[in-house]
Amino acid sequence: MIKETFIEGTIQPGFEPVREAFASLWNEIEVGAGLSVFLGDELVVDLWGGHTNRDRTIPWQRDTLVNTYSITKGIVSLALTCLNDEGKLDYDKPVADYWRQFGAERKFGITVAQALSHQAGVYTFHPAMEPEDLYNWQKAAFNVASQAPAWEPGTAFGYHSITWGYIAGELVRQTTGKTTGDYLRSRITNQLEADFHIGLTGPEQERCAEVIGPNHARPPVTKTPARGVNTLPKNDPALPPYRVVSSADWRNAEIPATNGHGSSLGIARCYQAAIAGKLFSWESLQLAVKEETNGETDLCLDQLLRRSRGFILNCEPCYYGPSKMAFGHAGTGGSTAFADPDNNVAFAYVTNQLHHSGTVRYRKLIDTFYDCLTN
Repeated sequence: MIKETFIEGTIQPGFEPVREAFASLWNEIEVGAGLSVFLGDELVVDLWGGHTNRDRTIPWQRDTLVNTYSITKGIVSLALTCLNDEGKLDYDKPVADYWRQFGAERKFGITVAQALSHQAGVYTFHPAMEPEDLYNWQKAAFNVASQAPAWEPGTAFGYHSITWGYIAGELVRQTTGKTTGDYLRSRITNQLEADFHIGLTGPEQERCAEVIGPNHARPPVTKTPARGVNTLPKNDPALPPYRVVSSADWRNAEIPATNGHGSSLGIARCYQAAIAGKLFSWESLQLAVKEETNGETDLCLDQLLRRSRGFILNCEPCYYGPSKMAFGHAGTGGSTAFADPDNNVAFAYVTNQLHHSGTVRYRKLIDTFYDCLTN
């Protein structure tokens, strides 16, 4: 069993079972992780534990940063909601109205809403790219802009796992003149003192945890079936071995779909601010979380997903608890973050031990939290 002193942080009375559930993850595969939950304006759970490296010699700290993979998409979607609130971005307008080059190869009619909900049909790179190509913004963005869609836009959807970020990033750049990381800092994270970054400086990189691939995990107690195999082929760069996403070049780059680095507290602060009206109006939030797909099968993931304008809405593959109104985004390997406006909850869990067990770890944490909330 895990030692009690292994887990650090604070927890408000009534939520003690959440600490127990968090600690129990180390009886399975956990190496290092953080968990932060707001209830209204109150931080009721703020826990961290384990180690930042595979050898388990460096303790995880409250300010440890970790690559959050597609949790990044949710935070970038908050930034895009800010742009809409400022009158700079209209979800119903074509992407090409903002980013002219994107209109090539019959893509001139693809709306911002369609692109952000993964309906654009530019789900991968053509031609194929190497990991280091992702660090070259102009090269990667040109690749996305110049290709033809794989399906008639708006008739189907498939996860744009990396290309999504270059579309979102160009929407930010074309409307503000800033990179996504710069806009995020100036508009959201600086004012909230939220420890989340796209593009890390040298000192920030020193706080980063090593990403540990699934092959190095201990066998988990609970397993979930692998996803279906009826998926579209992809030319995305192969990111394993996981030293790629632990490299200085990766951490320094801006890849707004998948290389945001943050702490659980920093991420939870962003979602808490979103539902507390600190970043944009309620009306703008409702536009951002408007359902664009419901129950259709994602052609790339072979899963039934509910998507809005950048967020994944609560559904079985991306579980956020009891409220259908909850929105957020999970990340490769088992991390997740979301807001639940019905219950005034902002939740973030991050880990450096990746695994293909899907929602298993964070579902335990979510269910335990809501059990405490209702009892």
